[in-house]
Amino acid sequence: MKKIFSRLLICFASAALLSGCGWHLRGAPKNFPPGSQLYISAEDPRSDIAEELTRLLQNAGLPMAESPLEADYDLTIHKETERKRTVSVDAQGRAAEYELITSALYSVRDSSGRTLLNNAQADVYRSLEWNSNEIVSKGEEERLLREEMRRELISRIIDRLRRIDVNAPAEEKSY
Repeated sequence: MKKIFSRLLICFASAALLSGCGWHLRGAPKNFPPGSQLYISAEDPRSDIAEELTRLLQNAGLPMAESPLEADYDLTIHKETERKRTVSVDAQGRAAEYELITSALYSVRDSSGRTLLNNAQADVYRSLEWNSNEIVSKGEEERLLREEMRRELISRIIDRLRRIDVNAPAEEKSY
């Protein structure tokens, strides 16, 4: 009985400490007025980032508009790129290490057409050591790294959305 009581006490104390220190789960951006809807579009109709971003924000509780006409704010992803560049080569002149780069260029406008964020860019970089004797496993490692990079890129876009001051006059905005 004492063990159960002490475990409950530890759980409650932990919960009190976590809530007291300001820790909380990350959710939808709170800077948009309550009830406002966001519409996410991409110039590339097969945009993985736009689909995942829409799903995450919707699950976090931000109302999503079905069309840009219904939306109070419009997030447009202009360009998504995935690049790979050689960082180092081995003695035979083959690539030994690559740098993987995933980028997105995006803008945010309100329903009146005022630009809140213009051509913001988010980039994620990772290194991938390459071994031509392990092509299959290294290819799978690259695929997994790309998925992780896409998730981090989406997280960076959401963080940037949180910092938009939707009430500031247009001339005070940083682009």
